[in-house]
Amino acid sequence: MAPRKLKAHRQGCWIEATGSGLLRLRFRWRLPTATGLHKFSESTTLRDTPENRSVLSKQAAIIGAEIAADRFDYLHWFPNGSKAIHFRPTPQSTNSAQPDVRPTIGHFYPAWVARRVPPIVRPSRARDYRNHFRTYILPYLADVALRDLSLAHLEELRARLQIDRRLGLKTVRNVIDSSLRAMVRDARKAGVEAGFPFGDLEWPRRVVPGPDPFSEDERDQLLEFNLRKHWRLGRNLGSYREGVHFPYYAFLFTLFYTGLRPSEAVALRVRSLDLAAQTLFVERSRSLKSESAPKTSSAARVVRLTARNVEVLKQVIELRAEPDDYVFKNSLGRPIDQRSFYKIFCGAQRALGIRLRDLYATKDTYVSVALTRGVNLTWLSEQTGVMESTLRTHYGRFIHASQADALELAKIDPNGVKKGEFAPRLPHDGANSRKNPLIYAGKMVEQKGFEPSTPTLRT
Repeated sequence: MAPRKLKAHRQGCWIEATGSGLLRLRFRWRLPTATGLHKFSESTTLRDTPENRSVLSKQAAIIGAEIAADRFDYLHWFPNGSKAIHFRPTPQSTNSAQPDVRPTIGHFYPAWVARRVPPIVRPSRARDYRNHFRTYILPYLADVALRDLSLAHLEELRARLQIDRRLGLKTVRNVIDSSLRAMVRDARKAGVEAGFPFGDLEWPRRVVPGPDPFSEDERDQLLEFNLRKHWRLGRNLGSYREGVHFPYYAFLFTLFYTGLRPSEAVALRVRSLDLAAQTLFVERSRSLKSESAPKTSSAARVVRLTARNVEVLKQVIELRAEPDDYVFKNSLGRPIDQRSFYKIFCGAQRALGIRLRDLYATKDTYVSVALTRGVNLTWLSEQTGVMESTLRTHYGRFIHASQADALELAKIDPNGVKKGEFAPRLPHDGANSRKNPLIYAGKMVEQKGFEPSTPTLRT
């Protein structure tokens, strides 16, 4: 059978801009040791400017011509490219009886990453491992022997990624202190001699943004919007109709009123619901269309449902539902995809004029409302699967303890102003009295709203 003729636009090499504003070369090439075309993408350190595009287009034209003439030499153009380890000859030892005891990062990586797949690791983590090594680690450290890995290598890699690639500190730290560290750790477990300088690498303190919850009014607006929104339904049945899709509303309602993570809610099965007992059981999470155990060990938990949430969930359970059926389905009858619903969620915020936040803000909203109303911290920790210390650290500003604060402040200033008393006159002159907001002489100190009411969660 004659080989299939390749399309002309797939034989050359072309230029694309990355999300970080740099240029990269894309091409398709038939490997010498394999059949069929393979996709290649090689990043550069050039910014996306007309001058750089002009320079790089000449290089792309030469590469395309060599590919068409079957004279392309990958290592000549990309000696440190993402696929360079596949083209370098394996170094031969002078003594054939002695195996190579100095495996490099490039040689150890293929076998290691082949084992880092779901369900051994979460799908998102497996994706990050592949992307980080292919794009950032192997181009610089592929030839470094594992046992020679030193602090200088890590510092040089960090400098290249931050200065040349212009990556953010969070991304750089994920590359070095998560992906590369995981591979070296596993190599040491396998008995390979490897340096482990990660503990010596100092990182600047990173500003961690706190929780960004919605207000209760914004929450109610978003729920009302999804309850009234009309969608194009019935595409999987061959016919179309316009109407509301209640499972979207029920999904968002459950996120707002249970504190579930979005990945936990999309993985919820019918058998996990016990509506008679007003509870649901979190036993798995779903990400990138693959399921695994929840994010942490404490995330596998029993979640209590409000009475309204039970009524909402009753309406999404199909009449002939089976135990393994998903609770929340999209308009095509498939499990809701977290990334697709995120776009719907952002669209609702834009339509309502609400400041954009991600889907995880629904959990922040639940926790912040609960803490503001004085819900027991231990109960809330069991409900959300978040440790009490984490709740105090990240959500401490929502914890209202007026009585405790008043008691401690009274110890500091026993002669403080009491309810019904007049504030003492502070020393001042006539010129500054009108400018000093702390002067309340002759005015009654109001104590409205100081005593907290009995905390309850609105259902």
